[in-house]
Amino acid sequence: MKKTELSGKTIQELRALAKASGLKGYSALGKAKLVDLLAASGSSGAQPGKKRTAPARRAGTPAGARKRPPSATKARATKAGRKPASEHDLKNHVGRGLAPRTRRAFSIYRTLGEQQIKASKYYLGVQEAPDLEDGFMLPETHGEDLIALMVRDPYWLFTYWEFSPDINDQLLNRLGEETLRNSSLVLRVYDVTGADTESPVSYHDIDVAPGARDWYINVTHVESDYCIDIGLILPDGSFVVIARSNRVSLPPIGPSVEVDEQWVTLESLGEVYSITERGSTTGSGGWGSGGWGQG
Repeated sequence: MKKTELSGKTIQELRALAKASGLKGYSALGKAKLVDLLAASGSSGAQPGKKRTAPARRAGTPAGARKRPPSATKARATKAGRKPASEHDLKNHVGRGLAPRTRRAFSIYRTLGEQQIKASKYYLGVQEAPDLEDGFMLPETHGEDLIALMVRDPYWLFTYWEFSPDINDQLLNRLGEETLRNSSLVLRVYDVTGADTESPVSYHDIDVAPGARDWYINVTHVESDYCIDIGLILPDGSFVVIARSNRVSLPPIGPSVEVDEQWVTLESLGEVYSITERGSTTGSGGWGSGGWGQG
């Protein structure tokens, strides 16, 4: 732009033109000096002496070449002996450029996904529930008179029992109402060590509370055999058996007194190894390649 054209413009227009041309220090100049500055620069919007150039290209790279994919770059780095980017670096690279809140959300979802993958190997699928009738209830009894006996430790036994629904009617018909009313329910504990249940060594009775279904029993003799009858003691002292339990043996109080006559020795293991190794030509002998009886 010629100097005469610049002189016809206002100072505001001149300053805008200087700013567009990339000039510096124009804000402190008057109109005359500003016109001289713009005339000297040519007022083309670019600083004198400077040219725009294209970005430099790496030596040996043809124009228009495409960037290698990450997998090719990683393989190239491994072949050249350089350490490729780790998985942790790749994960961090994925989150670059995201807001911190977004990166935290991605981290949480990734952690949950890894946990689900680990738990999936233990998942057996949806288990089908058995077909039960509406209102199904487990029965309170098995409909028979029974008593079971178990060992808790060397000093205690545990027993549980149940009666058939019509047990009261059976006893009423057998004993009569008055006798049944004056009878007491007891557990008769038999010591049957070295004997059978029909001829026990000794016994003692335990009165049972009404409505009880199980009982803990403190034994009188340790390291012995026991069985139990549940029944009624009648007013005349006689005993009526309702059910008899299984027989149990209490364990020793201390360590066992039995000791192995001979422990396995290294010499015996060597003999076994030599037997399995003998005759083997294709393997190292032992358990997997010679086998028993080969040779």
